This record gives sequence, C-alpha cells and structure tokens, in this order.
Amino acid sequence: MRLKQKKQIMEFINTIEEGIDYLSYSGKNSTTAMIQDCNDGLMFLSNLMGEEQEVSELVQKAIHTVQSLIPGEQDEQIFITRINLIKEIMNDVRSIIKNNVKTELEIAFMPYKVSMWDSLESIYREAEKDPNCTCYVVPIPYYEKDAQGQIIRFCYEGNQLPKDIKITPFEMYEFENRQPDIIYIHNPFDQYNSLTMVNPRFYSDNLAQYTDMLVYVPYYVAGSSEKPDIYVMPSYKNATKIIVQSENLKDAYVANGTDADKILVLGSPKVDAMLATLNEPREIPLYWKETIKNKRVFLFNTGIADILSIDTWFEQTELVLNYFMDHENYTLIWRPHPLTELTIKTLRPRLLEAFEKIENKLKQATNIIIDNNGDTYPAVAVSDAIISDYSSVMLQYIITEKPVLGLLSKTKLEKDKYYFADYLGCYFTNQEVSVSQFVDMVTCNEDFKKEERISRFINSISNADGTCGQVIHRTIKNEVINN
Repeated sequence: MRLKQKKQIMEFINTIEEGIDYLSYSGKNSTTAMIQDCNDGLMFLSNLMGEEQEVSELVQKAIHTVQSLIPGEQDEQIFITRINLIKEIMNDVRSIIKNNVKTELEIAFMPYKVSMWDSLESIYREAEKDPNCTCYVVPIPYYEKDAQGQIIRFCYEGNQLPKDIKITPFEMYEFENRQPDIIYIHNPFDQYNSLTMVNPRFYSDNLAQYTDMLVYVPYYVAGSSEKPDIYVMPSYKNATKIIVQSENLKDAYVANGTDADKILVLGSPKVDAMLATLNEPREIPLYWKETIKNKRVFLFNTGIADILSIDTWFEQTELVLNYFMDHENYTLIWRPHPLTELTIKTLRPRLLEAFEKIENKLKQATNIIIDNNGDTYPAVAVSDAIISDYSSVMLQYIITEKPVLGLLSKTKLEKDKYYFADYLGCYFTNQEVSVSQFVDMVTCNEDFKKEERISRFINSISNADGTCGQVIHRTIKNEVINN
C-alpha cells in the first residue's frame, strides 16, 4: 500500500473515531443519524481494506457492534461498554495498518546532467533493491543560456545514463498526480544559474508542492572556504532535507540561514561512485586501449571554477598539455568540465579562439585523449594518477588512494580556511612539486604522502567507506514512514 494511501486511511479512521467519540459523549441519547454515519464510515473502510484480512475482520466486528447500538432504548452501561469495545477495535485497526500492512514508497530521482548522476546513483541502487520501494528515474530537460541569459538550446541527457537503468520520460511521469513519497534532485539553482536552467516545471518550489519529502543532494564534493559560508540557493528553502558531506559544511549552511533541522550529515554519494570504480570493470572506448597500452596514464581534470576566478587558467592548462605532448612515453586523458566550452563562450569569450586552437592541436597528438564523455569513471579507472585544478573530481579521486597533484592557488591552501573536505594531504604545484617531478614520482611508484592524504580526507567526510547511498536511503525512508 502506498504511504500516501496509508495516510489517507489514517485520516479517515480519525474521522470515524470522532463520530464514535460523539456517541460516547451523547450516550444512549445519541441520534440514529450519527450511528448510521459511523456505520457507513466503517463499511467504506471495510471496502478499502478488503485485501487485508486481519484488518477487514476487525472492521467487520466494529460494524456489527455499531449496528447493535439502539439509541434511547438500551441500558446506559451496555451502550457505553459497546462504544468502548468499538474504540478498542479501532485502536487495533490503526496499529495493524501502521505496523503490519506493507508500506510501499514511490521514489522519483530527477537528474538533469548525466555527469552529475553520480550524486544520486548509489541512493538509487539501494532504493531499487528495496522490496518496499518503487523507483522512477526521470531525467529532466534543461536549457543552455547565452551571455545575456537568453535560452539558446534545449538539452536532454536521459539517453546517456547507464544502460541498466530504466528511464521514465519526463513527459510520461505526472508527478503532480502521482505525488511521489520522495523526490531526489541535484540541481539547486532553478532559474538562477548563469549557464543552464532546468525546465520551470521542475523548479524546486513546484516539486515541493507534490511531495512531502523533497531531498537535495549536492552535485559536487565541497572543498573549502574563507569562512563558514555557502551561496544560498532556492532549493535550500524548498527542500525538506539537504544532504551534506560533513559537519563543517552543515555549519556553513546554518550560518547562512538554512534551518539546521533540514540538514543531514550523511556524506556524498560521489565518494561511493569513486570507490565503486575500483571494484567494477569499466568499459572504455576501443581507441583508448591502443593509446594507453604499456604506458603510465595520467588523468588531467579541469573544472570551471578556475576559468572564472583565475586569469592564468588557460596558461596553466596549456603548460600541462604541452608537457605531455612533449613526452609521448606517457598517456594523458584530459577531461575538461562538460560546461567548459559553454562557460568560455558565455563568460570568457576572449579565450575561445585559443581554446579551440589547442583542442585542434591535441587531436593530432598520439598520446593525448580528450574525454568529453558524461561519465568520469572510465578515465579514473584506467589512470595511475591525477593532475587537477580545484574541483570536485580532484577531491573524489583522493579516495582511490592514487597520487593527486593539485594545481591550486595559495589561497586554497591556507591553514585557517574552513575545510569541508580535507585535501591538504595532496601534492601541490604551489608547494614546489612540479608536473615533471610528479610524473617521475608516479613512474617510480613513490607516494610518500599517501597515508596522510587518505587519512585527512576520510576523517573529514561522513560515510566515506562506500555506504553513503545506503545510509541516505535508510534515513530518508525512515523519516518519511515515521512522519
């Protein structure tokens, strides 16, 4: 039985009990009409619960007892005794429906970008194998914007999700009518993102009208901040619960006015996804196999935060790419953030020509792979180490136990910052570890900061052992049922 149906039945039982209480107060002077109303209510309840034999038998007993009430003609004590019996029966009915009748939850997962599906996937995997849950993955459409904020392109990435996930087209899933018990989202922006915007039907304020549990799970792993601070997004107000990775991150939400009761410190499913990569074989494109054969493989990850905040982003990126183009005994897999080109076109157009030139140059290199796939994890699986600017992928990669070289500014490494995830055990170019030194170190299987790096990160993140999705599913499910 759907949880929503259970709630409606419990409310209906409340109404019947109000009528029975009225009979109790009125005693043998109760009207025939009120007795008939209670009888009709019980008959309707009996029809609703016809498939639940234990409940149905109790309700039938209550009906027979109500029908034995004769106003004005019975002894007062007999009348009250029968009323009390009906109350006891209804208490038993309530208890059985609550505790013994199977509760089925309908859960809708609403990703919009396939590259961010990893923030929901481990929760989905747990919910999907729960016999009391019916799950729907409903990828939602979004739009890209130009520099003036005007919509320039309709986008839908549902067909890019893993093949074993059954997709429900967003046009076919009428959440307004279905009113799922839980909705999970990873997009907090609604209309307030300068690059993309989800379809207005899926704004968080609209979704919140049709579920009692709207859960926001961040699409990224948070790194650090100058102060306990975080941008306030519309979904923070509209969400029923917000999942965060650490106590420090919770403090940042609360410091910016988010209700502490909304925030659950349960970790990040993106860490689950990275750990799963180590244990599950990943399919890679055929041409990769020849390119990486018998070579050390370095993953070069570039996000979009530095494009917007660091004037030397392009020079830094070009330096790394040029190094590997000059060292063909290594393979480099470059993963620019999926929104890199759009960000440059929209917000840094002066870089566009140079960006396109280096892309064309790289296509001629025999040891460079440009990975524009939505799935990060094949590149993670085949790589021996990562070189990355400040991004979520760099933070996640720490859990693989492979070496990490961070291209971070000095401001990202100050001791008095607020660290939502502790990444200070990595190697950094700003701490005099050059790209060439890092490559040599990986080649020689040297990693003297390995234990420190892993320990710092694990101790700063909740449920960093691959159980985050399991814990989130169990916690949210229990919250919904108990409420």
